[in-house]
Amino acid sequence: MRRRINLGRDPWFGIALVVPLLLWVAATLIYPLLEALRLSFQNVQYLGTAGKYVGLSNYRTILLSKDFQRSAGLTIWWTLLNTAGKILLALVCAFVLNQDYRGKTFVRNWIILPWVFPSIVLATMGKWLLDPTLGLINYILVSLGLIEKGISFLGNTTYALYVVTALNVWRWFPFFTVIFLAALQTIPKQMYEAAQIDGASRVKRLWYIDLPHLLPVIKVSTLIASLWSVNIFDLIWLLTRGGPASSTATLPIYIYIKGFQEFRISQAATAAIVLFVVLAIYGVIYYKRALDIELEG
Repeated sequence: MRRRINLGRDPWFGIALVVPLLLWVAATLIYPLLEALRLSFQNVQYLGTAGKYVGLSNYRTILLSKDFQRSAGLTIWWTLLNTAGKILLALVCAFVLNQDYRGKTFVRNWIILPWVFPSIVLATMGKWLLDPTLGLINYILVSLGLIEKGISFLGNTTYALYVVTALNVWRWFPFFTVIFLAALQTIPKQMYEAAQIDGASRVKRLWYIDLPHLLPVIKVSTLIASLWSVNIFDLIWLLTRGGPASSTATLPIYIYIKGFQEFRISQAATAAIVLFVVLAIYGVIYYKRALDIELEG
């Protein structure tokens, strides 16, 4: 006679389901973090070579480095621009897509397209569009008489960061648009009907109905958008490699250059640990603050 197992109450069955995930997390997150922490207390230059214990020397060197300080400041500015751009553009698009008009289903289905693009495709397309001699953007600007000759947007220290930011925002805003649109769809229609009967304008309905319902989603999305923005490496590297003159060298770029071009693995690991600690503190404070506001409300 077969033994019947109550899967809902068998603790070992639950553990068996969780173990593969824990092993994956340990292999991809915990081990690299511990290894980076170990390297940060040594003076290793190349991966696989032995190093000597140097205590907090790497931390002192990194934190006092002008290159690190410049990259840290640039990372903060980059994160603010990207987060604000993604959230604001996504909100506008979500409100537009939430209206009734002909072709809205087509637009809703295709709005996600930029987010699906691989980074290499987006970078190649961006370089072509922004090429100073053959690019479509410069051709349009010259044709309209706004500029006399093509501008190397990615090769100019004034424009490079903002151009890369625009491309990154264009890639990621559809993801948050879908999230905001889904949240808007959960608002009961009766609330809009009642507000319309009371004579509330569209602006008041937006302010007193839409935004209060979206606020929790906006808080979480802002945290996600900011954390993702800080860690962007591939698009920046493919477009500018941190240039020109380190004008787009955010901390991920700085860490890569320090470790794999200057061959200072320990200093790169130290910078990565500093970045991890700052992001962890920021995430905890932001979440706690957002939760406190929610509870007060």
